[in-house]
Amino acid sequence: MTQDYLALVSDLQNQLKILQTAISSQKESAPAIAKDWLRSHREIQIFFQSSLVNTDLEITPQDLSLQVEIDKQLKMLGVDLTMLQTSRSPATWQKRYQQACDRFFLLDSYFQMHYGDLHKI
Repeated sequence: MTQDYLALVSDLQNQLKILQTAISSQKESAPAIAKDWLRSHREIQIFFQSSLVNTDLEITPQDLSLQVEIDKQLKMLGVDLTMLQTSRSPATWQKRYQQACDRFFLLDSYFQMHYGDLHKI
């Protein structure tokens, strides 16, 4: 695994942390804000696909396996954020909000287990 690849992974992790912080600070139903979150999520997903998945950098089978899991969780996060944006009841908002927060925790655990502390790069 190259330093270039690790730098890209670190950048992805930072982008996810920024979105996670924005979401975790808004505990009340706010569909208009969820639209901004969804836009940020799409940008993260585009970065992930263009920089990490479709890369000429050499990656290990473990990295490839992790990419599949991250891709799946990013897609599911997109569904959660879409549902947040369209939710009408506070109960639905809270359920999807919690699912999104749990997904961020899971994504972070993937990074920690596989790459450790990337901020030392």
